[in-house]
Amino acid sequence: MTTGDNRHTDLSCCNGNLRVVVVDPSCFSLPYDYSLCDGLARLGVNIMLARSEFIHSQWRWPSLNFEDWKHFYPLCHAYAQRHGTGRVWRYAKGIEHAVGMERFVAKMRSLKPDIIHFQWIPVPAVDLFFLRRLADIAPLVLTMHNTNGFFHGSVSRWQTMKSRSVFDCFSAVVVHAAFSQERILAQGLVSEERVHLIPHGALTYYRSLASLKETSDGEQQTVLFFGSIEPYKGLDNLIEAFALLPRHLRDNTRLLIAGKPGIDMTSIRERARALGVDQRIRWELRYLSEQEVPQFFDEATLVALPYTDIDQSGVLMTALAFEKPLVASSIGGIAETIRDGVHGRLTPPDDVTALAAALESVLMDKDGQKSMQAAIRTLSHGVLSWDSISKKTLDVYLRLGKQFRSGTARELPVKAGSISG
Repeated sequence: MTTGDNRHTDLSCCNGNLRVVVVDPSCFSLPYDYSLCDGLARLGVNIMLARSEFIHSQWRWPSLNFEDWKHFYPLCHAYAQRHGTGRVWRYAKGIEHAVGMERFVAKMRSLKPDIIHFQWIPVPAVDLFFLRRLADIAPLVLTMHNTNGFFHGSVSRWQTMKSRSVFDCFSAVVVHAAFSQERILAQGLVSEERVHLIPHGALTYYRSLASLKETSDGEQQTVLFFGSIEPYKGLDNLIEAFALLPRHLRDNTRLLIAGKPGIDMTSIRERARALGVDQRIRWELRYLSEQEVPQFFDEATLVALPYTDIDQSGVLMTALAFEKPLVASSIGGIAETIRDGVHGRLTPPDDVTALAAALESVLMDKDGQKSMQAAIRTLSHGVLSWDSISKKTLDVYLRLGKQFRSGTARELPVKAGSISG
């Protein structure tokens, strides 16, 4: 992993001369993509984001200062918006992916960018063929948002084929936590010198989507569980912990569960009824549009992340943007980002008793909530700001570009500055 002092390569040489293409074919991490591209553009980098049309809702960025190229899957995503998806659709999308990548390579040959930065590799077995060709055009960078694979959500077996081989194509791999760095090194996926630890930024983009109301000082409080509902998210543990809260506190607290289930919710809802807490739960079990995100976080007193496995969390970064105290599992990048008792409370994963105690301690301490909000504000505006993250990312780009021109980009990986700030 890259380490060292906090000096960065001189940024004044850019002035729009550095051309970078950021790639997220399926729009798996659009808030991150746009935030990074916006930050880099403000540093003078000439940025293009290559993506697809977002299927689920209209995507809107407050002030676009980079090129937004909706290149991938025009046919399949247009069909999905009208008719939905299915098994045949997924196979058709795989074919259109290969066509799109072939055209992408042709575009890159013409454009001649200085860096091509992939956020996700949707189909490694297919993408490997194109990545090898792209690596001859410009240095390739990969952000590993998920060190369990290149994928977002459930995937088919054929999507995982050749997933290890693609690492040979990348001159640099970005991770968001030391936990992630250790995991990919343990898997033997990449040499330590090619790994760059750059934090995930607070997703302040969401604050621009709606006017926020002041948090109520009344007795009613809300615990928010937000995002797609998957087995590793620990929702069952949260409901058990919520039921353990003192009766007077539970009667004045609502558990808001907002997100599209990726699991069968029958047993979880039955357990909530059996515990006698179902009436204190508001179930919003559906896809949530970008425009709805602010209202859910605005309602929250605290945000719960009782996860059992995670690299880094977009929900965490959204909660930080809204300055909401956290009650979260002490795992992965979460434990590296927030401090117990400062930004919220950290508990061992799968420990329902400890989770209940942490919820109670935050809910019962209004002054402590305000102190946590102030600490989160400092964190979000400092090391987790996009100004800081963009500078660290640009430092990697500039050094890689220099090595690529000398013919040593993949043979002699680069060192970047410290991520401390």
